[in-house]
Amino acid sequence: MQLSFKNMCKLKPLLNKWLEEADSSTGSPTSIDKIAAQGRKRKKRTSIEVSVKGALESHFLKCPKPSAQEISSLADSLQLEKEVVRVWFCNRRQKEKRMTPPGVPQTPEDVYSQVGNVSADTPPPSMDCKRMFSET
Repeated sequence: MQLSFKNMCKLKPLLNKWLEEADSSTGSPTSIDKIAAQGRKRKKRTSIEVSVKGALESHFLKCPKPSAQEISSLADSLQLEKEVVRVWFCNRRQKEKRMTPPGVPQTPEDVYSQVGNVSADTPPPSMDCKRMFSET
């Protein structure tokens, strides 16, 4: 769209008025910043105790993908929020994925060898998550 200089001069006051009305109807820029800042609030980073982390690791070795019910049961037994346990398992699976070279299948024996404190005659972990949670 091309306007002549004369037409632009006629439109300028109308556009200024429109901008002022738009600014006043939405509030001041500081209130917009406050609203945006509220949406960006994040939960404080959770620190997990060493003993709890060990328990989570041992459950992960037995069952890397627990069901919602299993996560809930584990969270209750460790006195953590369900969301914290769920996110821990998600993050741990991603860590496993990063540490495993592409194309190499991850076996339970590989996981045990990475842990380091397991003897050679320790049987491989059971992938039966339901049985694991019924034992605890």
